[in-house]
Amino acid sequence: MKIYWPWLFLYVFSNILAALIIWNTGELIGDLSGISLYSRTALLWATTLVVLSYIAIMWPVFKFISKLKIKKINFCFDDDQVGKRIGKLLLVLQISFMIFNISTGVNIAGSSNRTEGSLFSMLWVFIPTDALFFIYYGMHRENKYFYPNLIIWLLSNILRGWVSVLLFVIFFEWCRAIRNKKITTVITAFIGVAIIIVYPVVTNIKWIFRASANSNLSLTAMAADFFDVLRDASYITLIGDGISHLIGRFQVTSVVIEVMRLSDFLQTKLASGQFTTFWLEGFHGIVLSKLFPSEKYMSAGVAFTKYGDFGSKFEVGDWTTNIGYVGWFFIAPYLIPIYLAYTLLLGFISFYLVKKIGISESAKDMLWLAWLVYLMPPWFAAFTGFIYTLFLFLCIKFILTRLPSFRLLPRVVY
Repeated sequence: MKIYWPWLFLYVFSNILAALIIWNTGELIGDLSGISLYSRTALLWATTLVVLSYIAIMWPVFKFISKLKIKKINFCFDDDQVGKRIGKLLLVLQISFMIFNISTGVNIAGSSNRTEGSLFSMLWVFIPTDALFFIYYGMHRENKYFYPNLIIWLLSNILRGWVSVLLFVIFFEWCRAIRNKKITTVITAFIGVAIIIVYPVVTNIKWIFRASANSNLSLTAMAADFFDVLRDASYITLIGDGISHLIGRFQVTSVVIEVMRLSDFLQTKLASGQFTTFWLEGFHGIVLSKLFPSEKYMSAGVAFTKYGDFGSKFEVGDWTTNIGYVGWFFIAPYLIPIYLAYTLLLGFISFYLVKKIGISESAKDMLWLAWLVYLMPPWFAAFTGFIYTLFLFLCIKFILTRLPSFRLLPRVVY
C-alpha cells in the first residue's frame, strides 16, 4: 500500500488546500467558483469528512478486501499468448470505436446530450473499449500489443476532449517504475514540475476539442484558437491558472459544502423521485427506467448541476459533477448503513472478478486507481460499468483460451 500513499496524499492535500483557499476568500472553488461560502462550520465538517473518507476507503478498506482469498480460474492457456489475442481484438475494437466517434461526433466531452441512434452505436454500449483497455493496461502491460493499443487509446480520448487519461498513464508507469526501482525523488519532482509546465497547453487542447463537439470548426480554426489563447496571457499566468484548475479538479470539498447547504431540498427531490438513488446509478438503472416508465433516471451528479448554484447557463445532462463520497451522507442520511454496505459490495465484486481473471501487482494498481477515480467522486455509474467490463474481460479471456490456434497461411516446410 505504501506505493499509493503519494497519490492518496495528493487528493487529501488538494482538499485541505482547497479548504484553506475557501476559508481565506470566502468563496467556493472548482465547478462552483465564485459562489459565496455560506458557513465556515460547514467548511470544517466537509473537509474533515472528505479527508477521512479518502483515507478510510483507499487504505484500510482497500487493504482488507485485497487480502480476501479468491481462487483464479484455471484457463489452461499461457497468459502471454491469451494477452496477445486480447491485444489484437482490442486493437480492432479501438480503431473501430475511434472511427465511429469521429464520423458521428458522439462520445465527445461536452456533447452528453448528443446521441447516435443506429444499431451500430449500441455495440459500444455493450463493448466499452475505453474501459477494456484500462483493464488490459493492468492485466497485460508487458504484452507486445500494449503499445499500439496505448497509442490508439490516447489518440482516441484526446480527440474526444478527455485528457484525464494522461493521469492514468502517469499513475500506472509511476507504480511500475517504483517497483522496478527506476525512479527517484529527484525524477519524481522533475515529472511534477514538467506536468505543471505543460498543463496549460494540455488544458487548452482539451477545451478546443470540447468546444468543437457541437460546431463545425476546422482543424485550421482549432489551431488558430489554440495559439490565440496562448498569446492572450503570459505563460506564467497560464501556469498559475493551471495550478488553480488542478486543485479545483482534485478537490471535492467545495461541492460537498453546496450539498450540505441544499441537503433538505435534495432530500425532498430524492423522495419525489426527481433523481435516482445511488444503487440505481448505472446501466442497470437506465434499463429499469426503460422497463418501468414511471421510474425517472437521473444520477445525483447530473441532478446536482440542475439544483446547485453554478452561475452559468447550460442544458441539464450536458455534464455531471462529483458530489463527493460523503455527499450522500447529507442527501440520504437514513441510508448511510446501506450506502456503506453497497460500497463494500462494489469493492468486493471488483476484487473478486480481478482475482478470477488473475491478480498481479499491476492489476492491483488498476483496481486502486479505479476506486480512486470512480468510487470516491462517486461515479457509481462509471464504477458499475467498470465491474461490468471486468466481467466482459473475463468472458473474452475465457472464450479466447478456447479458440484453437490458426494461421492465415499454411506453414511451408522445406
